[in-house]
Amino acid sequence: MKQQSEHGIMELKTTDLANIKGGHPVLVVLGVITTGVSLGRALDQAGQWFLEGWNNPR
Repeated sequence: MKQQSEHGIMELKTTDLANIKGGHPVLVVLGVITTGVSLGRALDQAGQWFLEGWNNPR
């Protein structure tokens, strides 16, 4: 890593970037669960709209 003189900025090489680990795996799991629930609710709502139009045509 090369230290830059301004504002405490560090320049990373590609090898340094490959070795960086971070984040919290719980947040990834919560994101996947939230996405699944949201898509499920959207599909359920679309199904209700379809059935409402099917049973009560105008």
